[in-house]
Amino acid sequence: MQTDGTDVIIVGAGVIGCAIAYLLSKEGMKVVIVDKDSLGDHASGTAPGLLSRFSLAREGVIPSLARKSFQMHKELYQQLKEESELDYYFRETASMRLAFTEEEAAELRLRVDLGQKKGFKRLRWLDKDDVHNLESRVSTEVLGAAYQEGADIESYRFVLALVQAAEKKGAEIRSGQVVGLARNGTRATAVRLSSRDISAEHIVLAMGPWTGTACSWLGIQVPVRPLRGQAQWVRMPGSPFVYGMSRSGNYLLITTKRDSLTYLGSTHEEAGFDDQPTEEGIDYILRGVLTMVPSLVEVELVRRTACLRPLSADGLPIIGKVPGWGNVYLATGHGTEGVLLSLITARIITDLIVKGNTSIPIEPFAPGRFFSRPHA
Repeated sequence: MQTDGTDVIIVGAGVIGCAIAYLLSKEGMKVVIVDKDSLGDHASGTAPGLLSRFSLAREGVIPSLARKSFQMHKELYQQLKEESELDYYFRETASMRLAFTEEEAAELRLRVDLGQKKGFKRLRWLDKDDVHNLESRVSTEVLGAAYQEGADIESYRFVLALVQAAEKKGAEIRSGQVVGLARNGTRATAVRLSSRDISAEHIVLAMGPWTGTACSWLGIQVPVRPLRGQAQWVRMPGSPFVYGMSRSGNYLLITTKRDSLTYLGSTHEEAGFDDQPTEEGIDYILRGVLTMVPSLVEVELVRRTACLRPLSADGLPIIGKVPGWGNVYLATGHGTEGVLLSLITARIITDLIVKGNTSIPIEPFAPGRFFSRPHA
């Protein structure tokens, strides 16, 4: 059975899909989001929500994309808060990436120099005394840190704000398990659910680590796999941390959120689609954060989380039109930077659907870069 059609169907109700729905609805497009789970039910809902202009962990094209998306976050906050009637608490802040070995310090200095040459003026090197002046609880073993200004948000509330604002412009959320696409030549005509079809002019697949299930629908390989990230939220003695802190060489992060809970995370694990916390993961996090801030041995565990992030084969997002299809688009593979890159990704997909092109350079992110032969 086929239901009434729509302009755009977005498969996936994480931060990427919801951001796309928001911008498309602002362009007057009729949008339907389809997901078998709840809004932001996976990585989007448990992310720490740190937004950086420059990613010290990445080279190449990501820092430029991050800067554009950061600016969109900054400019959109007041407007989205008013449109959705929901505050997701954007606040400008700063973070330190700590170095504890000469090798870590040398690597971070190089990245700071690179960032400054690229125009990231709010990025600088701190020596040991500078670090302790900002946060005295950092281990005395620290050699220095890369300091960068950025912002943070409450990620789950951000997803809700995007959806509520989109719904006010006519977007719909529907629950269902997508099992395929109906096709006529080079165009998709409908999304197939287990119980019905929904026709659409355009289809966006923003399915996170589950995008690989679409390979049989699309006739090409989509090299995205799940990357498990475990974290814990704790209540600690003393004052909240003003600055987010991480350590060069791993992905561990310490940051205190608006509810005064401190986020400690996360792991980067190849665990398939197992999204359950483990004792080994929690132990790894605690050992790691204690090398940064020894006083965190005195904390009260409030909750544990584990999520699955979408990681592409080359570590770059996959954004753009699917080869061989005239109206199907991919938006996935953002790894740990989905919240940060959500708005620029939404801008790209919206431009492609509404205008047929975008002024944002997207060649490095094009789905066709992974080209494999169609399934027989």
